[in-house]
Amino acid sequence: MKSSQILYVLYLFKWSVVQPFYSDQRLKRRGLPVQTFDISTVAESAPRLPTTGTLKATTRDVSVCVIGGGVSGMTAAITAASGLGDENIVILESSTSVGGRVQSDVTDNGITLDKGFAVFIQEYPFSKKLLDYDSLKLGKFLPGALVKSSNKLTLDRVADPLRQPLDIFAALFSDVGSLSDKIKVLPLVFHVKTKSIEELFDELETTTLSALRDRWGFSDDMIDKFFKPFLEGIYLAPLEEQSSRMFMFVFKMFSDGAATLPEGGMGAIARQLADRATSAGVDIRTKNVVSRISKEKSGFKVKCSGGDILSKTVIVATDGPSAKKLIATVDGLKDLDAEGEQTQRSVGCLYYSFEGRAPVEEPILVLNGIASSRGNDMNPVNNVCFPSVVSQQYAPIGTNLCSVTVLKDAMTSFQGRDGDLDSSVRKQLSTWFPDYRDNILNKWKLERVYKIGNAQPAQLSGPRPANANGGRPCDTFCNTQLPEGLFVCGDHMATATLNGALESGVNAGNAAIQMLSKTAT
Repeated sequence: MKSSQILYVLYLFKWSVVQPFYSDQRLKRRGLPVQTFDISTVAESAPRLPTTGTLKATTRDVSVCVIGGGVSGMTAAITAASGLGDENIVILESSTSVGGRVQSDVTDNGITLDKGFAVFIQEYPFSKKLLDYDSLKLGKFLPGALVKSSNKLTLDRVADPLRQPLDIFAALFSDVGSLSDKIKVLPLVFHVKTKSIEELFDELETTTLSALRDRWGFSDDMIDKFFKPFLEGIYLAPLEEQSSRMFMFVFKMFSDGAATLPEGGMGAIARQLADRATSAGVDIRTKNVVSRISKEKSGFKVKCSGGDILSKTVIVATDGPSAKKLIATVDGLKDLDAEGEQTQRSVGCLYYSFEGRAPVEEPILVLNGIASSRGNDMNPVNNVCFPSVVSQQYAPIGTNLCSVTVLKDAMTSFQGRDGDLDSSVRKQLSTWFPDYRDNILNKWKLERVYKIGNAQPAQLSGPRPANANGGRPCDTFCNTQLPEGLFVCGDHMATATLNGALESGVNAGNAAIQMLSKTAT
């Protein structure tokens, strides 16, 4: 390939060329809105925002009973309501608010904390179909990332030459990956941009590590410094436990669009769905714990702490382990108890607030590219971002917010020692941002530590991996046919993404419409 051709293609591809990052020089040149990564998560022991639902405690006989008020359950209810008109539809949510893994807390001092670091990916097909992006007021991340390498005071940049073409020449000589690695990105980007999602999921499935190393030929240096912290921060598992199909899917999403943060935090997505559900006449009942489902002649009886519900159809919209436990209470399905548990991924997230400038005043992710020490007690951080830079509404004027993601192994190592974890994170970040060392060590306020045990289902290993584009049939579970009128939805029934949760909810809602339409005739 001629040098002119290489430069032309580098200009066109949307992902990774790398260059050194010198914050003070670049901050004056850049003023773009920021965004983040899509990890949908649940937090333990955190305050809940009130639901927008209207309680109708006297309603007992319904057409559709959705168990679980996460994004998948609300999508199922909205879909069913759109096709059933004035039929009674109820959502039973065990906690004090809807949203499931997609929620945000607001502190007394007006700071928004997403329950686990997550980003909203604009190009998710079902997000585009179901959500009003204008009202979410999305702030966008810059493509790529900043990377902390060993023995360097500056950060390297994995940049986007399409939007920053003047950075190409400097990028070719930075420390993240070789020139060969940067050229090898080109056929990968071309591949995902010219293939449909369906075609990518039809490809032979391997581990993501094998795909990066064997199929696309990336060096260990490029994999360790960029792909590992980037993808493990999204899917919360080592690359050898991630699906190559899921990698291709998310790489396409990032190549075609942007990662973003809603103005009101990730919880704004759940609030929008709750508003749509109640506007469609869906009855949302929080603090209602379901303990059993029984088959009746005319449908199902749902035993609930707020009073039993009789429903023609039931949609179980909980996480995978909870769904298995609940469905096993149905007569004839007790054997499901013996089925293997779907593996759940866990993660931790620490939030710090502080006054004054952020160490990085660009909307971009910062990755730990030091592979030899990533995740140990001295270096627990996997990735960092500053949500208040992406969207100013995350913190009051004059205050900034730092989000720190810590993966499972490091969180396990610090179990029961939040103080030590805080101290270790501060020490590590002070080496990443030495100009802010004193502030990080002594002045940043730890707002909260989230410990998320069921952040997302595994996508490759274990029973029923969540890598099924289009979703698994919602009338079966663990390869067992369910009684007519009983359906299941959730990301564990499709892909381990927000898109998968929404898609599965649509599938279950449509199945309920079809079943009720059939019985009506």
